[in-house]
Amino acid sequence: MRHTSRIIAVGLGLLVATASSCLDLKKSYPDKRSFVLDISLPQQEALSNGSMVLKITKFRVSPLFAGRAMVYRVADLQYESDFYDEWFVAPATLVTQQTHSWLSRSAGFQVVALGRNHVEPSHLLEGTVTAFYGDFRDAPRAVFGLELQLLDAMNDRPPFFRRTYQQDVPLGDRSPDALARGLTEALRLVLVDVSKDLATVERSRKGSIQ
Repeated sequence: MRHTSRIIAVGLGLLVATASSCLDLKKSYPDKRSFVLDISLPQQEALSNGSMVLKITKFRVSPLFAGRAMVYRVADLQYESDFYDEWFVAPATLVTQQTHSWLSRSAGFQVVALGRNHVEPSHLLEGTVTAFYGDFRDAPRAVFGLELQLLDAMNDRPPFFRRTYQQDVPLGDRSPDALARGLTEALRLVLVDVSKDLATVERSRKGSIQ
C-alpha cells in the first residue's frame, strides 16, 4: 500500500513539473501608460486690456469618452477602450484645465477664473466635450468636439452664444502616442476659434455700452 502511495506521489510530482514547464510563469504584459494634453499657449504679447471677468465651469464629457481609458472607433457602431493606455486624469479635467490656461493668455479678458475663488464673474463659460477619440476605421485621425455656451453671470438672460466646434487631425499611425498628439492639436485648433469668438463678443459688448 505504501509502495502504491509512493508511486502516486511521484506521478503527481511529475505531472506538476510538466505542467509548470509548459506554462510561461514569467509571461510579461504591457505596462500601463498615462498621457496628458499639453497645448502650446498663445504668446503673452497678444493680450489686451479687457473688461470681461470670465469663469469657466468644469466641462462635462459625453459618457462614451468620460473615462480615463483611450477610446478608438473601429467600426461605424463599434468603439473600443484601451486598458493599457489611458489619460493621466479624466478628460473633463484635462480639457477644462487646458482651456483655462489658453484663455488666461488670450485677448479680451480681465480675469479668467476656474473653480472656487473670490472673483465675481461677469460671464460664465460652460462646455460639453462631445468627441474625444481616435477614428481608426480608415485613415487614422484624432476627433475632438466641444459644445460651448457663454452666459451672463449678472443677469438671467439667454446665452450670448452657443456653438459647436469640431476638429479632425490626421495621425501618422494608430499608436496611443500619435492619438495623444493628435487630440492635443485638435484642442489647440478649437481654442483658437473659441478665442476669436469670445473676442468678438467682447467687442460687441463694448460697442453696445458706448
